[in-house]
Amino acid sequence: MQHIWPADPSYNGQRPEEDGGAPLSEQVVALRRRVAELEQQLPETHRSGAALGRALPAAPEELFDALALKAAEQAALLDALPAMVFFKDRDHRYILVNKAYSDYHRIPVEQILGKRDEELFVPETARTYHDNDEAVMASGQPKLNVELRWKLADGSDGWSLENDVPYRDSSGRVAGMVGIVIDVTARKLAEEALRRAEAELRATRERLLDTISALSTPVLPIDDGILVLPIVGHIDAARSDQIMEVLLDGVERHGADFVIVDLTGVPVVDGAVTCHLLRAAHAVRLLGAQCILVGISPATARSLVQADAGLDELILLRDLRAGVRHALARRQRGALPRRAAAAVAGRPGRTGRPPPL
Repeated sequence: MQHIWPADPSYNGQRPEEDGGAPLSEQVVALRRRVAELEQQLPETHRSGAALGRALPAAPEELFDALALKAAEQAALLDALPAMVFFKDRDHRYILVNKAYSDYHRIPVEQILGKRDEELFVPETARTYHDNDEAVMASGQPKLNVELRWKLADGSDGWSLENDVPYRDSSGRVAGMVGIVIDVTARKLAEEALRRAEAELRATRERLLDTISALSTPVLPIDDGILVLPIVGHIDAARSDQIMEVLLDGVERHGADFVIVDLTGVPVVDGAVTCHLLRAAHAVRLLGAQCILVGISPATARSLVQADAGLDELILLRDLRAGVRHALARRQRGALPRRAAAAVAGRPGRTGRPPPL
């Protein structure tokens, strides 16, 4: 008599009496237990199969229609985005682009798909796109907010801002990348125009400062050998340096014997500025000229007294009229500094000796 055993995974191919000598009754109990387990698993298997049957179309045509519908839905979603979107495989071939990307580069979608950058763009743009995308796929790391310069075959150019992210296959290898792009040409042009405007503004400001500087410290020759330097406004260290430079240049250029510095328009002079004025007067004297300070306010007088240095080299008078009269009188009386004496000595018919006072 032939025994037929159930198709059970636990069955080892031996007959009951061959199974290690276990009693038949125990083997029967084990088989019944296994049958009960399989019966419990059977409803779950039926439910899974029913769900799978509902998920898959009954015919291949329905399956193709479902896949086409999904693709159409994805294409419609991408085309509705205002940003440009593209997908590339690992060989840098375009596998999907939306309408915005096609319109931006003025190339139909069907002419983009399946091609590489070097087949679509001028060499400079193709190299820029390829190098950027290769860096993303080779490293497997996203690159965000990347600004790329592009140029088209018709000569137009611009800037784009990209966010590029790699994607991977089931084994974890980089299979390609997706890029989301927006046009920033208008923004870059505005930034460039702003930079040019700022540069022009700085240049205009420098010219204006030079003009103001020249007007704020004008050296006025009022008579032969006499200069007047009217100063208006506050004096700081920078302006003090400028005053010294203007004084020395004016004395040298005009061959001046007297320089009248009018401080009527200066409200106050602090100790530091006082020291600058004293040094300027000393420098003027080294050039053979005499420095006369006029129009000194009480506050300025106090600063000069507190400085207590070099006042012997200065002639301090009440106002500009007094300073001019003093310089003219000294010149007429022949009490000139060495520069004027040397000039007189060089004139024809003169002995070079000033008349007695």
